[in-house]
Amino acid sequence: MNTHSTSAAEVVYVGVDVCAEWLDIHGIPHKKKAFRLANTTAGHRKLITMLPPGAHVILEATGGYEQALWLALLRAGKTVSKLNPARVRHFAKASMKLAKTDAIDAAVLAAFGAALKPQPDTLPPDWELELSSLVGRREQLVTARAIQKTQLLQLSHPQLITQAKVLIKALSRQIAQLDKLIKTALDHQDAREKAARLQQMNGIAQVAAATLMAELPELGSLDDSRIASLAGLAPHPYDSGPMRGQRHIQGGRKKVRRVLYMAAVRCLSINPILKTFYQGLLKRGKPFKVAITAVMRKMLCVLNRLIADPTFQLAN
Repeated sequence: MNTHSTSAAEVVYVGVDVCAEWLDIHGIPHKKKAFRLANTTAGHRKLITMLPPGAHVILEATGGYEQALWLALLRAGKTVSKLNPARVRHFAKASMKLAKTDAIDAAVLAAFGAALKPQPDTLPPDWELELSSLVGRREQLVTARAIQKTQLLQLSHPQLITQAKVLIKALSRQIAQLDKLIKTALDHQDAREKAARLQQMNGIAQVAAATLMAELPELGSLDDSRIASLAGLAPHPYDSGPMRGQRHIQGGRKKVRRVLYMAAVRCLSINPILKTFYQGLLKRGKPFKVAITAVMRKMLCVLNRLIADPTFQLAN
């Protein structure tokens, strides 16, 4: 009798710690301890063949190093959850697992899955994956250009100034090329209507719509409270006994917050409803940061409604 066989109905949580070169894996039933595979196409295929029936792979978002494996697992029909690293570290600390190695991290991921049973991810459509790649690259180039513009102000050597200006122009050209590619991606039949609905709100232009679609695909499928929490725009209480502390936002998706911040700033000059809402908060003594965050949250909730309800119309 094979003591390592796994019932089809039994969930086996497999933790995979991902870095640029390696996958450290914990939780395969016939392996007594963590083992390592290359983070390559061949390594991904080998892991997929080793997974037992009922396996649920748990991995972290690691700046893109995990993306190819995540997609390979989903395309192979495997169950996988990609987690925010902060959630995993909080779990490790709460479990008193303070040591940190790749093998230990893989074991922590498997334990996280068994304890908290995260929702499995779903395979995004190809157009959404393409849009996410384009938006992510555009943000990198915009950040690089902003750094060069700041450094340009600090340079005095003529040749260095020339180099910086050439680089800024080159980055601007590439950003313009990406804008054209993003426009083409948004013209996909499954993306076109959603992008048009988002851009009905003053202040939401092409890049903002693309970022929201790529980085917050749950938009329109969750209630306002949950969607605000995913974006990191839900205020959390800080109360204890009779003390009532100030509420703060935390966590969430930074790219979504950045694009909503820029959109909110634009809206304050062109959207009379949001401008009135914002000014009312200031008159009540709210600081700028609190007021602009409230505008961002309100914008997100309205956008969520726009996508969820095709009959919903914005007020004039």
